[in-house]
Amino acid sequence: MDLPLAKPTINIYRLFHRGEFRLGLFFPFNGQLQTICKHHNCVYSRTYKCWFIADTKEALAEICAAFKPIAFVDYRTINTKLSKEDLIRYKSNYVEKALYYDQALPAKTSNSTHTKKAALADIVPKAYKDKLVVRRYSQSTYKTYTGLFNRFLHYCQLNLKKPVDEITGDEITAYILKVIKKYDISISTQNQHINAIKFYFEHVLGQQRETYWIERPRKEKRLPEILSEQEVIRLIMASGNLKHQCIIALIYSAGLRRGELIKLRIQDLNFDRKQVFIRGAKGKKDRVSLLSERICNGLEKYLTEYKPNYFLFENIKREPLSGSTIGTIVKNASKTAKLRNVTPHMLRHSFATHLMDKGTDTRMIQELLGHSSLETTAIYTHVTTRTIERLKSPLDSIFSDFEKTEKERKALENKSDKKR
Repeated sequence: MDLPLAKPTINIYRLFHRGEFRLGLFFPFNGQLQTICKHHNCVYSRTYKCWFIADTKEALAEICAAFKPIAFVDYRTINTKLSKEDLIRYKSNYVEKALYYDQALPAKTSNSTHTKKAALADIVPKAYKDKLVVRRYSQSTYKTYTGLFNRFLHYCQLNLKKPVDEITGDEITAYILKVIKKYDISISTQNQHINAIKFYFEHVLGQQRETYWIERPRKEKRLPEILSEQEVIRLIMASGNLKHQCIIALIYSAGLRRGELIKLRIQDLNFDRKQVFIRGAKGKKDRVSLLSERICNGLEKYLTEYKPNYFLFENIKREPLSGSTIGTIVKNASKTAKLRNVTPHMLRHSFATHLMDKGTDTRMIQELLGHSSLETTAIYTHVTTRTIERLKSPLDSIFSDFEKTEKERKALENKSDKKR
């Protein structure tokens, strides 16, 4: 009588691979287990010699259920393969996850007005949502407007106890003032609240602007923060891997917004013409920007090594990377390079400023950035060194004149000493 074969054991460890945390599946060679991995879209890593899945509760539950009939799954020591640096990165970048995923993940907490009352029931009228869709507002704007207007509707019900159609301009202003004092929101967030409310009165109810009045905040006149050319090089070199280097270098070299980068497709790169084609950017406008000769070799190597399917930069699920992931990649690189906290938009600002430093026409920079108005691009004239470097500080002039005078005086003294 043959003894029954023992079930193989699959050990699951958390790994930091290709810029993201993943769950690695370690087991001896077994054709049946490999078939299950392929069937569940697992990816094989030659670096770690294992199959890996996304680091999510759902992915872990799915793969455990698939392996259960024929193998034991052990993830009791899931974090033991992480280095100290990886553990610090994991704790700082992720919500505190249940170590073995045996309980629901806790929700993120934030003082932001966007997440503070996320549990409010959705009472936004269908007409409001439909109008946003008809006017082809972006998904991001749709989410922002409906969320902010939903909070305003709840305020009208609980505090004013009257329908929103009967709200006056003064009552709207009082609401905005309350939000400012309670949450200390920025000027841009204040404008988003106003726009969300105005959209209802103007585009849903069809009222004229004279029917109500909402005071707008004074616009800030902040200069863009930029990096020096040496800091850009340090940032790129400090990136963790080839993929991250390509992401940072492409944002800077083409002047991209992070939303434009994550929507780039492989076919949007034209290596022959050295161009990047950006589709449906801000304002639903297409444009063409520069593709650096220096980055072409890196991108070709990246495409060969990572083999993205459709989007240029994809996650393990073959979906485009999120904006927050791009921000984290840039932030981590800036920490490694020992720079101040760098954001993706600072790279875009640096692209425009460095072009202006080199004497590029402002109109051309406007086209590369996709600005609607030349006034928006003109802000970089305040931070460019093209004109400032020709000027001389009065302090330098004072010391220069003083040193010249002292030199002449000493020369006269030496001359008189020789005559004696």
